[in-house]
Amino acid sequence: MQKHRKHMEDKEIINKFNQTATKNDAYTVLVKKYQEKLYWHIRRMVLDHDDANDVLQNTFLKIWNGLAGFKEHSQLYTWLYRIATNESLSFIEQQKRKSAVPFDDV
Repeated sequence: MQKHRKHMEDKEIINKFNQTATKNDAYTVLVKKYQEKLYWHIRRMVLDHDDANDVLQNTFLKIWNGLAGFKEHSQLYTWLYRIATNESLSFIEQQKRKSAVPFDDV
């Protein structure tokens, strides 16, 4: 890939991701294409900017680890959106557990 194209079709991104020679470039395109959309989706659930960025980073790590197995039964963005949602909910649950005061301590 000569330059990173934000407008590359999802199917092309997936195909290039599954080829060793173009995997990193395809992932860079995917991040550039979806980073802002996913950030604002996460930010609706995770209110702090830094926490939202952490969740976004975890989301993209899961995407990196799972994209080769993406079956294309749904649109790519739907799959990305679901991962971002799950990561956000996991983060919120972890925060609730950290801030919960045991009844015995009250």
